[in-house]
Amino acid sequence: MLARGLLRNQAHTGKAACSVVNSILIKRENMKNPLLALTTTALLGIATSAAQAIPINVAHLYGTATANEQYSVNGPALAIDNIVATVGDNNRWVASDHGTTANPNWLIIDLGQSYQVSSIVVYWGENPGWDTYTTQYKLYSGLNGSIWDPVGSGVFVDGAADVTDDYAFAGSGQNMRYVKYEVDGGSHWSSVSEIRVFAEPNTSSGVPEPASLALLGIGLAGLAAMRRRKT
Repeated sequence: MLARGLLRNQAHTGKAACSVVNSILIKRENMKNPLLALTTTALLGIATSAAQAIPINVAHLYGTATANEQYSVNGPALAIDNIVATVGDNNRWVASDHGTTANPNWLIIDLGQSYQVSSIVVYWGENPGWDTYTTQYKLYSGLNGSIWDPVGSGVFVDGAADVTDDYAFAGSGQNMRYVKYEVDGGSHWSSVSEIRVFAEPNTSSGVPEPASLALLGIGLAGLAAMRRRKT
């Protein structure tokens, strides 16, 4: 169900939607019926909307982050600011100890509502000066903030180069509202530079957007009128 690696099905979806758009455009150029033109325009709008349904970083746009503790000014909000740490800026959430299995350090992201999440990307960021120090973490998802489903785990090793762990969900994605990053071991203080949570807009309720519904209504009305004229 869970595949670790880069999500690659977006290009296929985009090509399929664009194929529909191109097909409609070709037919539209050759038609002279105003009613048919209105119907085709509505269907074109729906196809274009589908082509543009690209996953966005809902953690940065809509989320809030909390943590069990922070060191100095390195608060949890830095983990969802859409900025990956580079040399010298220390743009990351940091706790003041390593975290243990009995007493892990944690950071929780509340997305504000549930989404069908396609992938979660965890960025360690550049953290020079502590080469070979390690941070052992686990990643969870949940719907209510108290019951957690495991997503994955890993070990980050400090150094000058950024390290990224990408967790991609198969099919329509994983339904979640909360993401929990938990550090329970390692030789370095608990931290992370960035956590990005990708989902398509308005996928939390499964209800189509009002604009798409309106376009669909126009298209169906046009098809019905055309059928009546033929009969």
